[in-house]
Amino acid sequence: MAARIFILVACLSLLAANAWGQAASRSTYLRVTKVQEAWDAQNYDEALLIIEELIEKTRGDSYDHALVHQYLARHCVLADCPERIRPALDVAMAQKDLPDEMITMLYLFYAQVVLSEGDYAVAADYYERWLASTIMDPGPEHLFSASYANFEIKNYDRAEELVVRAIENGKPALLNWSQLRYEILMAMERPGDAESVAAALVEEHPTSEKAWQLLGNHYLRIEEMERALPIFAIAWSQGILRTDMDAKRIVSLYSYVETPERAARLMESLVEDAFIEEDFDTLKRIGELWLLSRERTKAIAALSKAADFAEDGKTDEMLAGIHFEEEQWVEAHARYLRAIERGAAEENSRIHLLAGVAAWRAGMNSEARVSLNEALKHDDVSNQARSVLRQMDRS
Repeated sequence: MAARIFILVACLSLLAANAWGQAASRSTYLRVTKVQEAWDAQNYDEALLIIEELIEKTRGDSYDHALVHQYLARHCVLADCPERIRPALDVAMAQKDLPDEMITMLYLFYAQVVLSEGDYAVAADYYERWLASTIMDPGPEHLFSASYANFEIKNYDRAEELVVRAIENGKPALLNWSQLRYEILMAMERPGDAESVAAALVEEHPTSEKAWQLLGNHYLRIEEMERALPIFAIAWSQGILRTDMDAKRIVSLYSYVETPERAARLMESLVEDAFIEEDFDTLKRIGELWLLSRERTKAIAALSKAADFAEDGKTDEMLAGIHFEEEQWVEAHARYLRAIERGAAEENSRIHLLAGVAAWRAGMNSEARVSLNEALKHDDVSNQARSVLRQMDRS
């Protein structure tokens, strides 16, 4: 609402200046001066009473009647009664024989109102009426608003034309104007031109988080991850991107472009610096990245920490599997038992069999028989469990 108040009050300040070669009657002028004084004192009830009185008194004078309804619209902006703004302007524009300049400014005011309400088609129409009739040089902020209205109704050619004019006339152009042009170009299926806009923004605003995000996200949108990674990584190294989400995105990109070791090291440094929380998800992700890097010792260390945060035995089962593959039988057996204690065997009865095999190969025959006898209770692994028990009996 605050942004809309600024736009509308600025517009109405021009309307109230009576710069159209015609002046309100003295009585109307004196009363609207009292309205202004009431606004300054934030006495909106008093202001509204004066306006409503003037509406009745000016019914025979189209100019004064239109002017008073402009004041009503302005009042409703200040007093936060948006439902009355548009009807007030409708009445103002319905008056006959108004000066062209007054009608022109009413078009602009109306366009701003309906734009703020999300009525983009009507907003685009009234911006066009204003542009066609104004003798003043359109301000870049109004060109931007007109462009946005056209963008929302998918009138992309006109939207681009208007936003380019806004950027060229703005000194300096605001970053969000170029962001709008970028979105227009993407909607027009011109990713090369959109990339140029995004890259230029980074050059013009080298410390802007939004500029770097736009360029990096552009490469993500066109699925060029290898080009997205250095953009985000550079911005991160310069301290421009510093959120938890930024860090996780960079880690994911490192993984995608097959550099999981760098991703793991980055995540570990973020945990050490207390930038991201040392929780289950973080530690599990670090462990998985070290596995992808074939750094099993580091993977086991990270996943062991993750298992302490876990709510079930799935991470313990994963660790047991790593120890099993490394022929670390004692560790594998212990992890399988912990996984069973935490409910993992309810979903995977094979864990009993693997725990028995690990214990047997570790030379812990008594412990092995306990696990294998449990495996016999499960049809899907019972035959394998009997086979292992027979081998144990023969050895």
